[in-house]
Amino acid sequence: MGRHSQTIGHLERSHEDNALRRAIAARLDRAMQKGNISSAKAADWLDVSEHDVQFWRRGITVPPLDAFNRIAKALDLDVHWLCTGQSASVN
Repeated sequence: MGRHSQTIGHLERSHEDNALRRAIAARLDRAMQKGNISSAKAADWLDVSEHDVQFWRRGITVPPLDAFNRIAKALDLDVHWLCTGQSASVN
């Protein structure tokens, strides 16, 4: 694989990652607004900084998996939906 192909592949993955982060952020922000939960309150629950929560809500970063689980539980959400936007399939 040439350097140009590697660069194009990296840019495509970065674009996809950015879209995923923004989608997760939108779901998280919407759920927190619906639950009337501030970033400061969520930060206290999760034992993280308020800036971390604000970054998650803006799509700058994503929460670690353990935080996803705790957020979902606190907001009574399906963690699979929070992460993917899809309902968990029941088989």
